[in-house]
Amino acid sequence: MAADQPLYEQIKSAIDRRVETEEWPANFQVPSEEDLANEFGASRLTVRRALRELQTDGVLLRVQGRGTFVIGPRMECAVFNLADIAEEITYSGGAHTCRVLQHSILGKDNPGRNMLQLGAEDIIFHSRLLHLEDGSPIQLEDRYVNAAEAPAYIKQDFSKTSPHSWLLRETTVTTVDNTIRSIRADEEARLHLQIDAGQPCLLLDRSTWRDGIPVTRSRFIHPGDRYRMRSSHEARTNRIVTIPATPGIGR
Repeated sequence: MAADQPLYEQIKSAIDRRVETEEWPANFQVPSEEDLANEFGASRLTVRRALRELQTDGVLLRVQGRGTFVIGPRMECAVFNLADIAEEITYSGGAHTCRVLQHSILGKDNPGRNMLQLGAEDIIFHSRLLHLEDGSPIQLEDRYVNAAEAPAYIKQDFSKTSPHSWLLRETTVTTVDNTIRSIRADEEARLHLQIDAGQPCLLLDRSTWRDGIPVTRSRFIHPGDRYRMRSSHEARTNRIVTIPATPGIGR
């Protein structure tokens, strides 16, 4: 342990290393504060601070009346978020505007209903928006919304607020699926985006659900030379925990 670190940081680093190397595997019950204090030659107060910070970091979990447990590893890969285009443009110093090309209820025979796996009688809203940065088209957005999950969606003016921010406030989502691929846009999309037939585009396809119920399906088309995507996250493993049951409890 680094001698120039405060003692609680040294204890925290030592425990963290045991978890990372799985010397202390998932669901392992951490020794008591007294035992750790004796091991590290520290006060219980110092040990408690180290454990508390490891709980905050998502490394350990304290269960009242049971003790402190290691949260197990979960693989994380291809992590990315689809940010609100209005926020992205503003953050980069540009001026965002939005043209509402369509905002309606889909008819029962509209093929767009296939975007959400709902029943024939379920109502689906569809909006098509063109987002511009400093007057230049940068994203064509098609969004399909389960009306039962967001009944007020159809009443919104999306030239003044973004569907992304509104849905974030007004809906509950438990599962998100994002897909990115390169496409050739169809003629209508090319006209809106002001690109020629040979220019590749980036398609961001996003689906959301609430406990298995479809909430939205969104398709965002970007001209390949006007958009770039960046993702940044810690390489550190995320963790989940399953605390073993105590015999005779909760049965």
